[in-house]
Amino acid sequence: MARISVNIDEVKDMLRREGMYIINTEDDMERMLDVMVKFYTEDELFIWLCGGEYNETTSANILRAGIYSMPNCISYADSPDFNAVAAWIPPGSKNLPIFSYLKNGGYEICKQNGLGIVNRLLNYQGYASRMHKSITGKGDWYLFSYAVNTDLDYNEYSEKILRPMTKYGWETGEACYSEVTSERSVTFMRAAGFQVRDQGRIPRSKVNYYGVMV
Repeated sequence: MARISVNIDEVKDMLRREGMYIINTEDDMERMLDVMVKFYTEDELFIWLCGGEYNETTSANILRAGIYSMPNCISYADSPDFNAVAAWIPPGSKNLPIFSYLKNGGYEICKQNGLGIVNRLLNYQGYASRMHKSITGKGDWYLFSYAVNTDLDYNEYSEKILRPMTKYGWETGEACYSEVTSERSVTFMRAAGFQVRDQGRIPRSKVNYYGVMV
């Protein structure tokens, strides 16, 4: 059985030894979000969440609110150049706290986009949580988000940014879990060692959904 208690500093030290750059400041966070929102331009989930037309500001607010609302979230880049970035939530973390989510940008999402996006977010989060729980029971490292600079080779940098954590999970007996929304993304995740454990479609949408784990 995987550990539930995780030493966050120990994991960050491991990432530094692997050459990763830990996200520590608000400027770092904004640089990470910039890489993410450009990476997700054609992502079916974010297009749907934005109401059918991708919006960088809305997508950044969704990601920012989620990452800031999880105090133990570990965010890092492959280097100070931010060629690739990732945000992981440790095993045993609680579900996304709604008050914290609203305080960290969720309210702005609602105010700027109306109730439609709230319904889509709740629909998505409920479905994602059920799939996650059915596969792992939450005793795992959850890859909240990752992205590669769109000017660079996706295969090379996706493996570089993900490999330290998947290797760590293998060594400690902790699974690493995530979800993707396209066959193309599945192909790239497989290159990093992930395998599809379940697939379906987000209710009331046309967004395909794949639960992947290593």
